[in-house]
Amino acid sequence: MFLKFRFLAFILAFVLFGCCLIAIRTTGKWTRRLELQRIQEKAAKALKVYTGDLQSELDKFEALPQILATNPFFTNLLQHPGDKQLLTRVNLELERINRLAQTSAIYIINSRGTVIASSNWRGAVSFIGEDLTFRPYFNEAIQGRPGRYFALGTTSHVRGYYFSAPITKSTTPVGVLTVKVQLQRLEDIWARGSEKVIVTDPQGVIFITSYAPWKFRALHPLSREVTEKLRKSRRYGDIEPDALTGTAISMAGNNSTLLDLRDDAVAPQDRKNKGRHPYLIQSKTMPSAGWTVHILSDLSHIDNYVRNMMLLMAVFLAALFLLGMLLYNRRKTRRERIILEDHARTMLQKANEQLEDKVKQRTRELTRINTRLYEEIEEHKQTEQELRATQNELIQAGKLAAIGQMAASITHEINQPLSAIRMYADNACLFLDQRQPYEARKNLSDIAVVITKMAEITKHLKSFARKSPGEMAPILLSEPINSALTLLNLRLKKYKVQLHTDIPTVDIYVLAESIRLEQVLVNVIGNAVDAVSTQGIKEITLAVAINGQWVTITLHDSGPGIALEHIDQLFDPFFTTKEEGRGLGLGLSLSQAIIHDFGGTIQAHNHPEGGTVITITLQRTKSGKDD
Repeated sequence: MFLKFRFLAFILAFVLFGCCLIAIRTTGKWTRRLELQRIQEKAAKALKVYTGDLQSELDKFEALPQILATNPFFTNLLQHPGDKQLLTRVNLELERINRLAQTSAIYIINSRGTVIASSNWRGAVSFIGEDLTFRPYFNEAIQGRPGRYFALGTTSHVRGYYFSAPITKSTTPVGVLTVKVQLQRLEDIWARGSEKVIVTDPQGVIFITSYAPWKFRALHPLSREVTEKLRKSRRYGDIEPDALTGTAISMAGNNSTLLDLRDDAVAPQDRKNKGRHPYLIQSKTMPSAGWTVHILSDLSHIDNYVRNMMLLMAVFLAALFLLGMLLYNRRKTRRERIILEDHARTMLQKANEQLEDKVKQRTRELTRINTRLYEEIEEHKQTEQELRATQNELIQAGKLAAIGQMAASITHEINQPLSAIRMYADNACLFLDQRQPYEARKNLSDIAVVITKMAEITKHLKSFARKSPGEMAPILLSEPINSALTLLNLRLKKYKVQLHTDIPTVDIYVLAESIRLEQVLVNVIGNAVDAVSTQGIKEITLAVAINGQWVTITLHDSGPGIALEHIDQLFDPFFTTKEEGRGLGLGLSLSQAIIHDFGGTIQAHNHPEGGTVITITLQRTKSGKDD
């Protein structure tokens, strides 16, 4: 029965787990669908506005060439092109109309396709004399039909939309009047918005865009035939449109498509997923202009949004499951309590009925139960004692490990302060022999200071062994630097080392512990002294620089540098290149651990001009008084 119940419980849990997976997956699916729908609806509204703005901009100038083509002066000029006075009058009139209409240019083309008059006749770039027989708007107008065309100007190299109308004489076209309109103003307005808006020609080439780098690029890869056709038409000059996307476009419904843009088509700040930049593109055609207006919506955020919603659903289902388990357990406990109460009531009634007959039997049973209970209690006590003994052994092992680590650390950390005590003691004896009690007393006072620092070192080494960062506080950086240099002063003089310092005069506070930072400085400067002690040039440079919220301490010596095979081992415990007896190899290892506790870094590398460079970075902070 129990096995059957467990099997049914397992089946139920498996079914519930499957249902949860289906619910989470369905949540992700519907979240993606709803988010796409929201983006589509928002983009559709914006697309309608952009298309309306563009159509309105074109409609303002659509009738202008047809009205101007009825001007008799323009017809007379086409019949008498050699009349200089008439030509000047027409050019001035075209210039005036162009200025009032705020168009790019207005010009007249004769029946042979040559521009004979233009509003820019006095400008640095003039259309007069240009052969425009290759332009479609000329060919349509000379056949008696209004023309429209968008292209890059062959003379001005400025994009424009061309409206053309035939100039007729007795219903026979004798020339063409063309109005060129720039859409740069509209494009500049679009660029200030957040949407990515583009306008493409029938071949899919982008000629108007709110994002300048997409200008004259193709929405999709162009075939060789289309590219050759564009080149021959000189619609975009010598520009060969490059595709924004190298992948196939997939359908998304509602006049929308999905496509992946190439890395070079996306702004650096929008490159969230390298190699994949999904966009939803919605399009609306403008039949009168032969254009298609598109709006591109970035979809890179959808994956994270769907993932968050799926995670939220998973959390909700987990909470629901826990709530169900809680209610089930409460109901189960209540049912068991009722069963126990009923059973106890029945047993009590039965016991009352058979009390006299079963007194001895119950007594023996109680005795057996008490004996068994006593044995179980003894077993529990024994188990508890064994667990306590095991725990004590583990604690003792941890203490031994910590003591071993502290012993190794103290052996190295106390070495330098002991040397300082020896030096101060020798100096005190020397001053006593020279009957200079004041100087001797000063050295004895320095010994007391060093002993105090030794106590602080052992205290912080104990904290280090426990992997505790200790009590850090804002400290004045010059204090540990000066203390370290004081301790090493005799060694510097002994080896005749020239110490150069470049430390700002302003007070610099860092987040650290003065004693431990001083020990780090003693270690690295002492290593530098050892490195230059056998060199011809014995120089050490200590510099401090402020870099924003960080303070950098740089130590550069004129020593032989670090062997390449030793660079990776430099901060390893017990690694040293010194002679036996001169070091345990723990100085840089402990220094690295201390600096890391401060939240800083310590690095070492060879200087290009020779020597070793040690760089320490610490967090800059305000003084404790400022707080």
